[in-house]
Amino acid sequence: MTTDRDPQLASLFQSAEEKFPDEAFTSRVMSAVESRRRRSIIGWVISGLVLASCAWFLVLVLQDAVFLLTQFLPATIIDMDNRWTAQLLAPVNSVSGLFGLGALALWAAFRKLF
Repeated sequence: MTTDRDPQLASLFQSAEEKFPDEAFTSRVMSAVESRRRRSIIGWVISGLVLASCAWFLVLVLQDAVFLLTQFLPATIIDMDNRWTAQLLAPVNSVSGLFGLGALALWAAFRKLF
């Protein structure tokens, strides 16, 4: 190894050795962290309010759509003569029951794949 040192490199390292006052550096970093935390909280609150208002609007629209759909769809898919069998199969003998079973099947497939 050589003992020759580059003067520009040495001056760069000497300038990097400059000590900062501990209290000033700490207070500056903590104030920056606090301001970022406040901005993050404000951003989350605004995002939550926007999403809640959009969800409220969509729920009203979807509720009206489901209400209109129930006016056209039959209460049961297959009419059964036996009263006990009809009561036993009532949850799955409707359009909503079939949609529910389909949703459960999709959820189970999603859980199996991922």
